[in-house]
Amino acid sequence: MSAPALIEARDLVVNFHSRWERRRGTKPNAVDGVSFSVHADETLAVVGESGSGKTTVARCVVGLQAAQSGTVLFDGAPVGRVARRAPATRRAIQMVFQDPTASLNPRMTVRSIIAETWRTHPSVAPTDRSWDDEIADLLADVGLDAGLAARRAPSLSGGQCQRVSIARALALQPRLLVCDEAVSALDVSVQSQILRLLVGLRAKRRLAILFITHDLGVVRQIADRVAVMRQGRLVETATADDLFDRPIDPYTRKLLDAALDLEGA
Repeated sequence: MSAPALIEARDLVVNFHSRWERRRGTKPNAVDGVSFSVHADETLAVVGESGSGKTTVARCVVGLQAAQSGTVLFDGAPVGRVARRAPATRRAIQMVFQDPTASLNPRMTVRSIIAETWRTHPSVAPTDRSWDDEIADLLADVGLDAGLAARRAPSLSGGQCQRVSIARALALQPRLLVCDEAVSALDVSVQSQILRLLVGLRAKRRLAILFITHDLGVVRQIADRVAVMRQGRLVETATADDLFDRPIDPYTRKLLDAALDLEGA
């Protein structure tokens, strides 16, 4: 791709070492020299086993985790922790978390959850129509009935909660969605629905997506490119077709073999 990347990570290093561990130098970094980019209208899946560092990478991109070294660039400009980011950048990069119920305030209605984003970021709040009409449209975009706006998260299914989480993110008109294991807590049939929803939203809203997952079974449904992580490092990056048809790294082949074994079980 010749266009500049929307988001770019350069040589990210993150560790959670104690002083003693740093002096000894025996514990590996959680993220060790990771570099990648995501372009507008593209989905990059970051795949790896638990503990591979993929969620830590996602948190660096969103600004919830500081890196010891390396840089995250958005639109070509370096960005740091979320508290130091310009409001426009904070709005432009939104995260969809793994647990769809825990990410929503159980005391708030769906309407209040979405409206809260506009109170925090009034520059993107609707001005030419009512908030209720805008919320109804957002819910429709994620496949939910407007009547759910009056309900609270404990009365919703896991799939409905995740759709509300996505609607909340969309309310801020993001350019990049960071999905951290966003379908792993859902039933298989609901997973497919959410994946199809994300694919449709990407096309409709011209979103870029950084999709974090341990499950290669979902990758082919959503990703343009795939980056494979092992023990804090990227071992292979390729288009989805090339990765599945012609994996290069032995670890990638191992992950693919394990996924095929599970499908055939």
